[in-house]
Amino acid sequence: MDYDILTELGLTNREVRVYVALLELGTSTAGPIAVKAKLSQTKVYETLGRLQQQGLVSYTMVSKTKHFQSTNPQQLLARLDDQKRRFAVVVSELQAKQLFAKQRQVSRVHEGYNALQLLFNQIVESLDKSKKDFYYAFALKTDYRAKSAPLFFVQVHRKLAEKKIVDLAIAHNDVKKELAQTYEGNNNIQLKFSRHSHPLGLVIVPGKVIQLLWSDLPTAIEIESVQIAEQYKQFFEDEWKTI
Repeated sequence: MDYDILTELGLTNREVRVYVALLELGTSTAGPIAVKAKLSQTKVYETLGRLQQQGLVSYTMVSKTKHFQSTNPQQLLARLDDQKRRFAVVVSELQAKQLFAKQRQVSRVHEGYNALQLLFNQIVESLDKSKKDFYYAFALKTDYRAKSAPLFFVQVHRKLAEKKIVDLAIAHNDVKKELAQTYEGNNNIQLKFSRHSHPLGLVIVPGKVIQLLWSDLPTAIEIESVQIAEQYKQFFEDEWKTI
């Protein structure tokens, strides 16, 4: 039988040889163990000492001579169970570190039309209908009367429609006409209008919130935070229901 698997429990090759030899001998002095394990007697004594520390070998004194015996091999299973318990603790700690890393809150600033285009392309690409991902937005207001904003966002919402992502937007009544014209023919986006003030230019997707400032230098402040995104998602959905 191949006993090399015992090394996976932390035993050295020499410890395995001595332990197995002693199991086969039953009770023995160091000499016969050395012969059976094919080791010098000095190395056998050193190895027996280490095995005693691990609780795998004991001895009795007979006429001032040590007679060694192996403990029940079931001890090896107990050793394995102990390793599993300690390993489970380490795994739990590693999982906690992983979860913390995923939940870290990070903010990034994206400036310029090209930077925003890259950001929103990445956002849309990351959304997955099968995961029930969504795209919620509190639309811009007067900025939607400029040409650049409608041209930019009509492409974003067209890509969302192609992926059939849930696409909801709340806008002010003042730009109802402009938004209706911009998204004419897009049957995926759902629009609601309100006379009340809401955050302007705010996009909410899973794990992220993007605040838009549309000017000569369009800017997006991207906040990556599961907690913040969830809070804004709940706020948006509550508002959606009341309109």
